[in-house]
Amino acid sequence: MGKSKRRKQHNPNYGKSIWQKNGKHIQLEVEPDYSSLVDLYLSQGTAGLLPVIFDWLLQTEQIYHGERPSDLVNRANQVAMTVYEMASKQSQTLASQDLKLAEFTLKIPLTPDDFGGYQPVRNNLGLATEAMRLINTGFFDPAITFLINRDGDAVSSLRKHGVVLYIGTNNGLEIIDAACGLVTWKPFEVSIYAGEQRNSLNKLIEKTFSPLADKIQTFRIEQKGANRFPCLSLLCLAENKASGAVCEFRRHYTAQGGNQLIIPGFSSKIENIFSVSPSKKDVLGKPINIPTIRGFNPKV
Repeated sequence: MGKSKRRKQHNPNYGKSIWQKNGKHIQLEVEPDYSSLVDLYLSQGTAGLLPVIFDWLLQTEQIYHGERPSDLVNRANQVAMTVYEMASKQSQTLASQDLKLAEFTLKIPLTPDDFGGYQPVRNNLGLATEAMRLINTGFFDPAITFLINRDGDAVSSLRKHGVVLYIGTNNGLEIIDAACGLVTWKPFEVSIYAGEQRNSLNKLIEKTFSPLADKIQTFRIEQKGANRFPCLSLLCLAENKASGAVCEFRRHYTAQGGNQLIIPGFSSKIENIFSVSPSKKDVLGKPINIPTIRGFNPKV
């Protein structure tokens, strides 16, 4: 008997998502057109179904400001599993039902000290610190989760893409703009944004990170094993929109390296070993202002 089968015998929930373990029904504000989703699934499988579900959740404003990434994933899972159940009554031979959805929840706060003497941070310490304050609130977590799952296979998406977090401030370092986008490595370019497509930011993002792309990829593979295991690379870009000052810093998260990036079948069995209490996540204090991501999380 294989190792995974033995684990399932001892723990029926092994390898299942949180939604599947809890078995809870989530009330949707708007119900999708299930008949068209079933047709789509029967013709294109999970790979064709899940991107449409995530886009539908965004279009019907069922992504909420400040919600947990797990809530977003559970909502998508519920729709997908309903489609699978309905499709099973129409066809004896079904396409893949393998859900490779990920959740990202920042649990260890960022601080300038994490980056030592890294010049982009040290030269723009106030700007970097305010950006980290916003990131530490978990503000970007739902948008990150949305983007890495949008193609229906987070494992494949994390191999091909990084996630860029853009934070724009005024001259008083009050955050007035924020965006979250998916970027490809070769060529390095912005693929899509969560919510409104902020194409005006592409030039700055690509100019900042394109010269670093090969170095980042080498680090991902040699230090994080990104060629073998899922690795989420966050490329953080803070800009003082008044002065033009720019600061960048990066963080990488693996499904094996704690409980911040969670992917069923990949994540460590050790729970909460690196957790930080909510009171300690704001070690830098609160940001002066918390913006919105245009077109992504309009509901509070």
